[in-house]
Formats: sequence, structure tokens, C-alpha cells
Amino acid sequence: MRKVLIVDDEKKIRDIYKRFLSGENFEVLEAGDGKEASSLLAQHGDIALILLDIRMPVMNGPALFNLIKLQKFPSKVIVTSVHPLDDQRRVLGGADGFFDKSEGLDTLLTRIKRVLPEGPAR
Repeated sequence: MRKVLIVDDEKKIRDIYKRFLSGENFEVLEAGDGKEASSLLAQHGDIALILLDIRMPVMNGPALFNLIKLQKFPSKVIVTSVHPLDDQRRVLGGADGFFDKSEGLDTLLTRIKRVLPEGPAR
């Protein structure tokens, strides 16, 4: 089972994504900010995908994204935000995908399948 790390300061969002992705046969980890996420990345070198919010306390999405690239973590990153997709691309242009939270879970799954075409299994 492939691991997904949800990084979002809103517990409600993390819970929705976790329930949905667990049902799609992903192993789900979650973090409420970038600092917590960086610790999880250090502990779990096999995280296939990170769903990354932009605005969070302690360490925001852009700071975590820079750390991910600097440390050369192999994880794919999909930005998940309430900001329009063009704004997301401006802020985190090097991400593997972008998702506006208002688009719904089916669209999120489509974006995940584009980034991880082999699906949840390893």
C-alpha cells in the first residue's frame, strides 16, 4: 500500500481526505503544519505523495516544499488549496499537481492518478 501524507492545518480537511484515500487503498499519514510534516518525511522515506496546503502556521507550504526539494525527497507533491489554480502555480510552480479544494474528491482522485498512475498499490 502506498503512503500519502496530508499536510493541512484544518483537521476537518485532513479527516475528509484521510477517510476518502483510505477507502482508495492508500496508507494515510497526516500533519497539521510543515514542521510536523518534515518530521514524518524524515521517519517515512517511502511516502509516495504529499497533499500540501499553502497557508499553515509554524511552517507554511512553500517553506516545506523548498525543504522537500532541497532534501531530494522522492515524494510527488500536489498542492491542495482554496486559492485558484493559477495562484497555486505562481506560488509553488514546481509541484507535480494542483487542486482547488472546491473541485471535490473525484477531481482530487483524478489528479492523484495523474501523478501516481500506478495507483495505491506498490
